[in-house]
Amino acid sequence: MLIEAARRAEAAAKEMLALVNAGDASCEEMREMLPVSKAIVAITSAAQTSAAANIAARDRHGDGGAEVLASGAGLSRQDARSQVRTAEALRDTPRLRDAVESGRVSVANARRLGEAVSKTSAADVADDRDLLAKAESMRPEQFTKEARRWMVDRQGDGGEGEHARQRARRCVRMWNADDGMVHLRGEFDAVTGERIRNRLRIEAGRMHDGDRKHAAANGSGHQRRSFDQCMADALEHLTTNRSDSQGTKPFADICVVAHVDEDTGKLVAELPDGARLPQSVLEELACNAKFTGIIYDRRGRPIWRAQSVRRATDAQRQLLIARDGGCFACGAHPDICDAHHVKPVSEGGATSIDNMVLACWSCHHKIHYLRWQIHGPPGKRTLHPPQAETYGPAHAPEGPSLFCSEAPAVRDQAGLLEPVAAQSPNTLVLRIPKATRAPDHSPANRSRQRGARPAQHSDPPGRPSPATARAALVRSHTRSAGTPGALSGDRGPP
Repeated sequence: MLIEAARRAEAAAKEMLALVNAGDASCEEMREMLPVSKAIVAITSAAQTSAAANIAARDRHGDGGAEVLASGAGLSRQDARSQVRTAEALRDTPRLRDAVESGRVSVANARRLGEAVSKTSAADVADDRDLLAKAESMRPEQFTKEARRWMVDRQGDGGEGEHARQRARRCVRMWNADDGMVHLRGEFDAVTGERIRNRLRIEAGRMHDGDRKHAAANGSGHQRRSFDQCMADALEHLTTNRSDSQGTKPFADICVVAHVDEDTGKLVAELPDGARLPQSVLEELACNAKFTGIIYDRRGRPIWRAQSVRRATDAQRQLLIARDGGCFACGAHPDICDAHHVKPVSEGGATSIDNMVLACWSCHHKIHYLRWQIHGPPGKRTLHPPQAETYGPAHAPEGPSLFCSEAPAVRDQAGLLEPVAAQSPNTLVLRIPKATRAPDHSPANRSRQRGARPAQHSDPPGRPSPATARAALVRSHTRSAGTPGALSGDRGPP
């Protein structure tokens, strides 16, 4: 039964192709045939994926049928794994599964629905009839933008998670091919990719126009480069030369459109193609950007436009280089540094020298995405990890307290010891009332000037203290008759 149905579908497809190639069909018939053929392709793809999944389950392959689908249907392993993941994501949502298996949703749009289910939930996608209607009617490139915008709105983090996943996947690979050419392949997040594409296109456009003008001036025999060749030359030029040593010359980089959402009152930033930007990315881009204010009417028509304002002037950047010398945190070269606002512009921060620092790309990323903090006054600022504890300057310990077990009790305990800061470094004064002061023992005092006797086992224990205080206490305890004496300021320990 299954083989017979597959043979009939193959015969019908061959008949349809023969009628188209014959040239007898009208344009209206061929236009009506295209949506029907879209459904046929979607149904066939769903049947292939389901058959591969059943085979893998019965034979216990453990990969969901990706290898069976790749080898049996002639797909790449990447495409086969993608179709299996989509089928698994839509398996528990009958409405979405029926829309895909009936052919109303194309294979590419079904893949976007599967991604939406994996990043949010099957219930959220199934309950949104508007999203399903767009998947049935929109082309893949249109629905891809719509699905991404829908996922960002449902995740509730302003696009931070999606941007972080894209940043984690960024990579550039280079390898030598057999023909001697060097191949380059890269994957970037939406913002970085847009920057690279715009820079290469602007530079390649200049080269392409220069070749055209040169060819017009010197005749048609001049060999012109293709635009793809100009893109390759632009990449070489941008990686080996700088158009401006200070890096402040206005250059085509990236365009961001920001507006206030009428429902939430929050600032929404998007790329021209509709890709949503998280708040942290917008703040990073705002550090070095031109702002152009435009007011629209309720119909979306611009009615007022302000002059573009650049965030940091050439003079300000030169002053920052003179003050910071490079990155304020790690000392990197100024050529790879941006002017960063310590207090963001969105919070009222001024574009002044005192409110800006030079930050390299790595430290700038830490500030905006890892929430590192900037501390210190202008010109002496430092970078610290988030929520790092900071301490004040170290203080010297308080003066040691002298302990004398044989000294008689006195009333003025606070006045026994003079402040250490008021004495000479090698002098300590022990004050004892005259009534209890021992008579002067000149020989003992002279012997102390020549050197202290080493401590004996019979000496009473004393509390730990500096070496000079300890020696003074030992001598006072070991004098003859055990009578406490006085250490005068002019006859202190050596």
